[in-house]
Amino acid sequence: MNSRIPKRVIVEESDGEDEGEEQRQLKRRRENEPTQNITAPTPTATDNNNNNNNNNNNNNNNNNNNNNNNNNNNNNNNNNNSNNNNKNNNNKNNNNNNNKNNNININGNNNSNGISRRMEFVNGSIVRIKLNNFVTYSDVEFRPGPRLNVIIGPNGSGKSSIVCAIALGLGGGPNLLGRQKQLGDFIKNRCSQGYIEIELHNENGDNYIIRRDLKKEGNGSEFHLNGKTISKNDLLLTIKKLNVQVDNLCQFLPQDKVVSFASMSPTELLIETEKAININNMYENHQELIRLQSNHQKESTTFEELKKNLDDLVKKNQSLEKDVDKFRERQKLLEFVEKLKRKRSWAIFENARNAFVKAKEDKEQIEQVVHNGELQLKPYRSVIAEQTKSVEKSRAEVQQNSTKVQQLESEIQRNTLLDGKMVIAIETFVAEIDGVQQRDKERKIQIAKVTKDIQDETLKMKRLPNDEDTKRTVEKLNRELKDCNQQLGELEIEKDAKNRQFSMINQECSSIQREMSQLNNIQAQKLELLRNEQRDAFLAYEWLRQNQNLFQNKVFGPICMEINVQNPEHAAFLEMTLSFNLMMTFVFQSMEDRETFHSHVIDSGKRLRVNTLVRSGGFKMERINNIEDFRSIGATHYLDETFEADQVVKEAIMDSVPINKSIVFDKRALNNEETITKHINSFFTPNGSFYTTYSRYGERKPTTRVTNFKAAKWLSGINTNKKDELQKAFHDAKLRLDQEKQSIDAIRQKQNAITGTQRNITEERNKCNATIDDRRKCYSRIQFLARKLDELNTEENIEDEQNKIREKLRETYSKRADILTKITDLLREYFKIMGVRDHTLITVSRFEAKLRAEEDSFARETAKLEADKQRLVELTQNYDNCLKEAKRLKSEAEKIGPITQEIQEEFRAIGFHSLEEIDDEISATETKAKFIISNNPRVLEEYEERKKDIQVIEQRISSRQRELQDNDKRMHKLKEDWLVPVKEFIEQVNTSFSQYFKAINCLGEVHLGFDEQHPDDYSKYFVDIRVKFRNEDSLKTLNAQLQSGGERSVSTMLYLISLQDLTTCPFRVVDEINQGMDPKNERMIFEQIVKSVSSEGSPQYFLITPKLLHNLHYSPETTVLCVFTGPWFMSQKQWDEMFRRVIQKRSGRPQLQNNKRATIQEEESDSEDDIDENSD
Repeated sequence: MNSRIPKRVIVEESDGEDEGEEQRQLKRRRENEPTQNITAPTPTATDNNNNNNNNNNNNNNNNNNNNNNNNNNNNNNNNNNSNNNNKNNNNKNNNNNNNKNNNININGNNNSNGISRRMEFVNGSIVRIKLNNFVTYSDVEFRPGPRLNVIIGPNGSGKSSIVCAIALGLGGGPNLLGRQKQLGDFIKNRCSQGYIEIELHNENGDNYIIRRDLKKEGNGSEFHLNGKTISKNDLLLTIKKLNVQVDNLCQFLPQDKVVSFASMSPTELLIETEKAININNMYENHQELIRLQSNHQKESTTFEELKKNLDDLVKKNQSLEKDVDKFRERQKLLEFVEKLKRKRSWAIFENARNAFVKAKEDKEQIEQVVHNGELQLKPYRSVIAEQTKSVEKSRAEVQQNSTKVQQLESEIQRNTLLDGKMVIAIETFVAEIDGVQQRDKERKIQIAKVTKDIQDETLKMKRLPNDEDTKRTVEKLNRELKDCNQQLGELEIEKDAKNRQFSMINQECSSIQREMSQLNNIQAQKLELLRNEQRDAFLAYEWLRQNQNLFQNKVFGPICMEINVQNPEHAAFLEMTLSFNLMMTFVFQSMEDRETFHSHVIDSGKRLRVNTLVRSGGFKMERINNIEDFRSIGATHYLDETFEADQVVKEAIMDSVPINKSIVFDKRALNNEETITKHINSFFTPNGSFYTTYSRYGERKPTTRVTNFKAAKWLSGINTNKKDELQKAFHDAKLRLDQEKQSIDAIRQKQNAITGTQRNITEERNKCNATIDDRRKCYSRIQFLARKLDELNTEENIEDEQNKIREKLRETYSKRADILTKITDLLREYFKIMGVRDHTLITVSRFEAKLRAEEDSFARETAKLEADKQRLVELTQNYDNCLKEAKRLKSEAEKIGPITQEIQEEFRAIGFHSLEEIDDEISATETKAKFIISNNPRVLEEYEERKKDIQVIEQRISSRQRELQDNDKRMHKLKEDWLVPVKEFIEQVNTSFSQYFKAINCLGEVHLGFDEQHPDDYSKYFVDIRVKFRNEDSLKTLNAQLQSGGERSVSTMLYLISLQDLTTCPFRVVDEINQGMDPKNERMIFEQIVKSVSSEGSPQYFLITPKLLHNLHYSPETTVLCVFTGPWFMSQKQWDEMFRRVIQKRSGRPQLQNNKRATIQEEESDSEDDIDENSD
């Protein structure tokens, strides 16, 4: 079989909408766009002789079977157009639902003798896989072949992600993969959701299209089958019908489970083998046998314990028979005591019944007494009623007379008030006559006083200055005040301008202070972040600030608090370079200081979990690249120059991370990243970090990992340049503020001087105004006094006024006489009615005395009756109590034993009647019973209970014996159903396994092993694999102590291949099983895999590997899927062009003609090396 020349098909994956416009422009400037590529080199088959290939070669390169047949008969004139027809036919022809998108030719259609050989997918195999936002893939779709699919690509490119996609897409959980623990971790970074779509072949209709939508929020997922949402259980039932078992390591072996499979114990290997073959319920029968065997052991143990318990119980009951006889004799005495107690209860009831009869008689007697008392009270009630009517009539007459008396008293009081008013009026008139005479005397005195005041004011007015001179002085002073006010106004305007300028400068100072405060607050923000997210580091930092005196040298840490990065972009570069643990580390300059810190913070009661390291000097600075060589394309700093920190801290960082070898570039480097990558392994640009590694295989091709950066969280620092600028600006503003303040103070001094002058002028003007006011007041006072003097000189007619007052006085006296006459008449009527009322009151008193006497007699008789009634209540209560007590005692006696004819005869036979006699007999009988001693008071109860237990245990022993016999029969039948098929199957595996080992010139055997000492312990059956890799060795059991890792991997793979020959499943997946194999073993295993999966009807096979050996032999049924990642891999079009040029170069022809397959065959091996070089 010749090596194949692969055709490279790339399914390109890009970020789509996640990509910004700036990134798309940057990609267009690059030679190639960044892609995640899965390439599928499709092998073209080598052909044997073909009788008709002279005219048909061009038409059979890539068509399906139908096109091949048509072209074989009718292509003599179509040589020039065959390539285009082939492409069109690949897109249009679809023999079944397995190949809906054949424009990507992954199925590997091959030509042999001019006739295309069409490979069929087995039912349930994978036709198509599509991933969206899954791990490293943004959007990719590819179609594996129906047989062997070799997935190859560099480490980290995403090969194992395809395995994860198959497992998760078919209903598996993250625990099957041994990688991430949650579904959300499989979604691509910065994406909230993604999906996996897998198309499985259905030989009976439309293919199964299974889609699983993944959501990062809540780590949820949703399943769809052919566009319809279904539950996970329904999906698992569907794929189970297709015999897909992603949880079976013999069928699905992901990378992180390879070690687990290889390290399985022989017993575990048997279990996994039974799961994989799934024949005649082999696995279920084995597990049922193990369960039945375990139950049989438990039941046997229980059966023996029951027999032992039965013997013990029988022996114990035999030892208790004497005690039981004594107990029964004692029981008879106690039963007689119970009879006596029963008769005693009835005797107590008889006493209670007699008391009840006595209480009933007393109650009836007192009821008769109460009845007679009520008859005697009736005459008293009629007399009291008549007396009450007489009293009420007399009281009504008293009330009527009292009303009249009140009316007369009111009228007398009203007239008395009128008389008082007349008296007051008379006294007022007399006082007015006296006042008129007094006013005349006072008028004469006032005339003399006013005349003197006029003379004084006139003299005072003559002494004051002239008004005209004073007014001229005031006008002069007003002009001076106006000048002062004008000067003050000008100064106030100037001061306001200065104040506004002062306020503006002050606001500028405040703004600068706030900005400086914000800069200084960054350290506090970092401390608060440390408090919230790293509590232990924060507490250690606080303790260190308070206890620096305990250390010989200064202690630094955590490192994130010691670093100050001015540029936020540099802070992001540095934070993505340093590990989180390093940023949380405390740095010491001596081991003694570190021990002191540990004893107080880590080993003491605080028990804080923090990182520490000791830096004692001796660091040697090394630079790999000279930064000056790259200044022209944007190099600005080495990474260790982008931040400020103590030299001890810097050296501690550089001891852990070589930041002194990384260079930081500005935006000028965006167009030169490819050039920089060739010279510098690690550098930073505004696009992110660039880190170049070299492959461990082949020609050590470089791979550059580009990582986008995000804003720094822990290392954002204080911009010292900005801080210095703000401090200088604040100092300048303060100077200007002081200058403005001095100007304002000078203006205020001028204002104060002018204000003082203004105050003196105002005082002088006020004096002048006061003089003018005094002259005016004197003039006004003289005028007022003159008018008052004229009024006083006006004659008043005193005689007329006195006569008018005397006339009013006479009228008042006349009215008072009339009022006094009326009061006298009212008093006579008042005293008359008072006499009648008093006589009526005396009559009422006599009637009330008689009424009280009758009521007292009534009350005495009533009290006597009430006493009798109370006695009746007491006797009634006693009657009720006796009745209740008798009923209660009767009920208790009936509970002890009802009084039947038989019981009465029994009571008469006892012969005791009084309570004393019964009590004496009870005491005597109980004493006899006490003398019959029993060591165990519960002997009879225990005897009877144990007798019942014996019967129950005998029944259980009989039942368990039948169950054990049934279980033995079932185990015997189940053993035949399981052991015979498993031996036959292991024998078949042994045959196949031996043949495969023979093919690689080694020996191998597989046998079913078991514990010879316990052949019925089915949990200890195992698969015994014995191998021999060297002639001088003998067959030895496969284990980690006797074989190397490569030999175990070879044995494991051959065992899996042997299982494949005997079991049916739609596909198998093995991830990097060849790791650790030497080239010889790897080549042998690959050839055996190719051979085992190349036959018709073989299941689909996925082999994942980071590399392939040169000159491997492939079958036409092999499909190679190449997975690449990175921004500089060539596109499909470029690959095809390169491939065409290589073929032309090797064949020496200007154009590759499809009808010249012989040329391709001749150059296949020559072009293989060129293809391998470009495939990396």
